Amino acid sequence: PPGENDGDAVATEDDVSPGMLSQIASFHEEGCAVVLLSLGSRGALVSVTPDAERLRRSSPDGCDAALGRWTPGTRVRVPAFWVPHGEVNANGAGDALFSGFCLAASSWWVRAAAGRRPGDAGGEGWEVTPCAAGTFASLVAWQRCDARTRDGDGMRSAAELMELVRRGNLPDALEP
Repeated sequence: PPGENDGDAVATEDDVSPGMLSQIASFHEEGCAVVLLSLGSRGALVSVTPDAERLRRSSPDGCDAALGRWTPGTRVRVPAFWVPHGEVNANGAGDALFSGFCLAASSWWVRAAAGRRPGDAGGEGWEVTPCAAGTFASLVAWQRCDARTRDGDGMRSAAELMELVRRGNLPDALEP
C-alpha cells in the first residue's frame, strides 16, 4: 500500500518538465514546506521541502499533522484513476485533489480510526506519508470526476477512501 515504501513512487524528470521542477524548487526556497502539483489525467506530484528545519517549523509542537514526520526532500508521483464506465466530469477535480491532500496531511484519519494519535502505544503503526496523502487526494479527485456518483448516490466517505489507500485496494490507474 502507499506509504509503506514511498520509494516505489519516486518522481523522475520524465514525469514533470524541468521548468515545473524548477518552479517547485522556487516554491520551497520561498518557504513552502510541501508542494502538491496537479498533473491532470497523469496524477499529481507531491514534493516535500529538503529543508528539515522548515518542515519541523511547519508542524508546531503538539500538532498532530502528518507532515511533521515526513522525510525532507521526498518527491512522489501518484496516479490518476480510471473511471471504468467513461462518464467523466472533471469540473472541480483540482479543488477536490487539493482539499483531499490537506485533509490527509492533517492525519485526521489515523486519529479517528484508532481513537488515538499516530505513534501512541497500541496504535496500528500506520502513518500518512506523502505518497498516501497524495493517493488519497487523487482518489477524492477521481470520485469527483465520476459523473455517475459525483453528487451523491454511490459516493464513498473520506474514511472509506482512506481505507482503500491503507489496504492498497485502489482502482486501476490511468496510464500516463
